[in-house]
Amino acid sequence: MKPTRPLLAALLGGLLLAVPAAADTLSALGRVLPRSGIIEVQGAVGDIVQSINVPEGAWVEAGQSLATLSSAPAARARLQQAEAELAATRENAARDLAIAEGQIAAAELELTYAANRFDRIKAAGNSEFISPDQVEARTLGKQQAELKLAQARQDLAKARLAGDRSIRAAEAEVTAARATLAAAEVRAPIKAQVLKVRARPGAPVGPGSLFQLGDTAAMVVVAEVYEADVLKVKTGQKVTVSSAALPKKLTGTVASISSMIARNALESIDPNAGSQSRIVEVTVQMDEASPLDRLVLLQVDVTITL
Repeated sequence: MKPTRPLLAALLGGLLLAVPAAADTLSALGRVLPRSGIIEVQGAVGDIVQSINVPEGAWVEAGQSLATLSSAPAARARLQQAEAELAATRENAARDLAIAEGQIAAAELELTYAANRFDRIKAAGNSEFISPDQVEARTLGKQQAELKLAQARQDLAKARLAGDRSIRAAEAEVTAARATLAAAEVRAPIKAQVLKVRARPGAPVGPGSLFQLGDTAAMVVVAEVYEADVLKVKTGQKVTVSSAALPKKLTGTVASISSMIARNALESIDPNAGSQSRIVEVTVQMDEASPLDRLVLLQVDVTITL
């Protein structure tokens, strides 16, 4: 007995209901990066690499020395000399100020003495025992003491100004020497892992980077989404990442979406796919760092659940 059409329709409808509808997804190519990106660390062009202080794969702290350049010994000696000269300049300035202040104190005492003598003779008035020459002498003595005090105060101001100028010049030399020494030590800008050591002892420093660093404690995948599809992508959407190099599919979440359209940097192995496309970069925060932390710049297939 053949089933009737209504029965067939019911059976098919039940089967369709039993099969869950596939979620809408969007596919793209992506590349694996540390969350910091790849940091290019350069050195002073024209100098020579004296020593490499860290191996590839090592974790370094911010400010840690990665390499020492050949200018370091001379720069260190210059800094020591500049610091010694600054200390001597400060000592000389303090001594000159002390001398100038002592001269003011002596002038003030001298003026007090001269003023008292002048006041006493003035108080005597027109006494027959006081001659005009005595009055004139004490008046002149007071005036000279006043001028001497004024000169001492002027000398103090000059000594302070000259001392400040000398100290500033010496401090500027220390700052310049420290900058020269800092340039002779190639240091890590952040806490990160040494991804690549390009420097070699004895080699001159060129315009390229000496080290490549990255914070691989957390990893991201930068997906290249076609411009026609990017408005479908939202932050917070779930993402699956796969590659033949990975032991399993890895998961992540859309963290940010660029506002700029650019040419693609990644190419599909599909010969039918175009080599040039206009894309938008979408950054995916991965749920696990391992094993992506050992596969920086790996090209992966990205599937975004819309």
